[in-house]
Amino acid sequence: MKLFTQIFRWTIFTLLILAVGGVIAGWFVDSRQTDQELVDEFKDQRVHPVVHYYHVQQKGTQEPRTIRFMETPVSETDSTLPVVLFVHGAPSSLSFFNEFFKDTTLLNRAQLVAVDRPGYGYSDYGRVETSIIRQAELLQPLINRYKKAPYLMVVGSSYGGSVTARLAMNNPDRVDHVVFVSSALGPGLERTYPISYFADSPLIHWGVPPLLRLANDEKLAHRRALEAILPDWPKIKASITMLHGQRDELVYPTNVSFAQNHLVNAEVKQFLLPENRHDIVFNKREYMTQIILDILTQRDVKETAKAKTIAVKSKQEETPKL
Repeated sequence: MKLFTQIFRWTIFTLLILAVGGVIAGWFVDSRQTDQELVDEFKDQRVHPVVHYYHVQQKGTQEPRTIRFMETPVSETDSTLPVVLFVHGAPSSLSFFNEFFKDTTLLNRAQLVAVDRPGYGYSDYGRVETSIIRQAELLQPLINRYKKAPYLMVVGSSYGGSVTARLAMNNPDRVDHVVFVSSALGPGLERTYPISYFADSPLIHWGVPPLLRLANDEKLAHRRALEAILPDWPKIKASITMLHGQRDELVYPTNVSFAQNHLVNAEVKQFLLPENRHDIVFNKREYMTQIILDILTQRDVKETAKAKTIAVKSKQEETPKL
């Protein structure tokens, strides 16, 4: 009995130390890079992304929201490139996608864009927004920015997939393809740990590091936020590709079947990875990049076929009838 008691005490003590250590570490780690750090990150790369900011005044708020994003520059000769917009999960920032911005094969095929979601990175860091609807409103200027692009693909990871879904709902004629990566889409189809509720208690909440507090506030409001967009899934007309780990214990694989059942007006492809958890962007980056490239290639083939069809019709119309 004494041995059991000692083991129990040491287990509780160890867990407490790890929890306290994690909180302390969280105050010093915010997973974001300054503008200058991003410049340094890409200084030896062939393509140097450019950082931009814009401001949005939302109804019912006095202070405008600031949103930061980075994009690869394009010349006049590259103005017809497709655009791929990356939207990160929680906790994270646009730096989550840095490696994609170093992939020369991908850079040759598309203009890449990544954004700090509201409250993360340098988009009003620490100022949380738990509504998916309002987050999409804040990112809408990015969709407007690329309205002349010949093709717009949005890639959403984890919670970023929720916001991406809303963007596709709001822009059925502008968003051409959506890639959901380990995305939380169905209300309640994700794990919420008991510590999340503990961290939300009034005495504890403000002692939690800003980055973790942001993610926790989003997590606890996520079911309600997803329920708010539930009626609008039929509005999505973009082609859909889903990548999800079958061993994902954080955002359950059942999100894939949920999406398939609700995407009644979209063509859906799914890739379930048997060995992966919630780690696809990190551990399957090359695979994910190839999926994006394949989508762009299929788009090119369709555009070429369409152009040939138009050319044949034009030639037939120009041929005089005897």
